[in-house]
Amino acid sequence: MEKTYTERIQIYKSNKLAALYPASKLRIAVLYIVCTYIIRTFKFTAAGLPLLLLPQFLTVLILCRVSGVMKESRKALKTIIFIAMFILFVQTLFVPGGELIFRLGWLTIYEKGLQTGISLSFMILNIAGIFVWIFQTTENREISSTLEDSGMNYKAVYVFTSTLQMIEVLEKNSKTIMNAQKARGVETEGNILIRAKAFIPVLVPLILNSVIGTEERVLTLEARGFSMPGRRTHLFKVEKSGYEKIAEGIAIIITCILLGGRICLWIL
Repeated sequence: MEKTYTERIQIYKSNKLAALYPASKLRIAVLYIVCTYIIRTFKFTAAGLPLLLLPQFLTVLILCRVSGVMKESRKALKTIIFIAMFILFVQTLFVPGGELIFRLGWLTIYEKGLQTGISLSFMILNIAGIFVWIFQTTENREISSTLEDSGMNYKAVYVFTSTLQMIEVLEKNSKTIMNAQKARGVETEGNILIRAKAFIPVLVPLILNSVIGTEERVLTLEARGFSMPGRRTHLFKVEKSGYEKIAEGIAIIITCILLGGRICLWIL
């Protein structure tokens, strides 16, 4: 039997982990961040390094793999890893303090710099990584529907979701403008100077298109009665997968084990 329009616009996910309710994913992310702060307090080696933060990042990779979004998450994860490694490099080499660990000519590594670098870089890696998993397994309309169901004003929900979509829209528009500039003979590839020269010809039409697009969106919203008072109905609804309590229960148990272990180590 042919599906109705309401049935066709719904989101059906075969993967139960990816199909978790968005609010449940957020609670799991909050518990994961709490675990990150707890794991940060476990120190190893004579320098007191929080080395467990690195294997903890494997949890994010496992979640992405099991959820079936590893391919989609790869680009974002590579960017996060690059930023984390850059912070680790800067903090380790340029933050003095504590005992000298390594020296080779001008290259010096101090205990405080290494501690700060590993702690800060891997904290960013884990916290940003868990949000990559959330956004790769959750569509924007799922987020907006969940926020409205939680009681948030629909105007605030639209501002939030449109901000999320703006990054993707700007990326697509920039690629279109870049291809158009290439077709006109403008050099857009090469060293840093060539890319800097090509930046302004791309930036100006990108800003103009964004302004024009904003006006079009306002007219579209008003035509659909966005600012009209009264109760609103939704054809799209986010359904729970039924595994929310199990997933949250596992996250709570892991958090309690880590917290209990940390307290026992403090006491002993």
